[in-house]
Amino acid sequence: MIGIESLQNPEQRMTNDDLSLQAEQFDTNLALLKHQQTNAHAAKSSALFCVDCGAEIPLARRNALPGIDICIDCARDEERRAKQWL
Repeated sequence: MIGIESLQNPEQRMTNDDLSLQAEQFDTNLALLKHQQTNAHAAKSSALFCVDCGAEIPLARRNALPGIDICIDCARDEERRAKQWL
């Protein structure tokens, strides 16, 4: 915890430049993580059949959502169950 003495000590205060640098580093790291997640998701191949019910996953869905492994009906069921817990 920062004591009142450290707030009065100019050497221990962060400058606006320090804060700007930290904010810039945070934004850069966030952008990098988003990029990595997007690439990881796109690199996965989609399942031909739903892992929940076994139904065929249409090509259009597989192309739209790389790495998908459930059909639209099972995805809707999952969303309904998730909403019940909110």
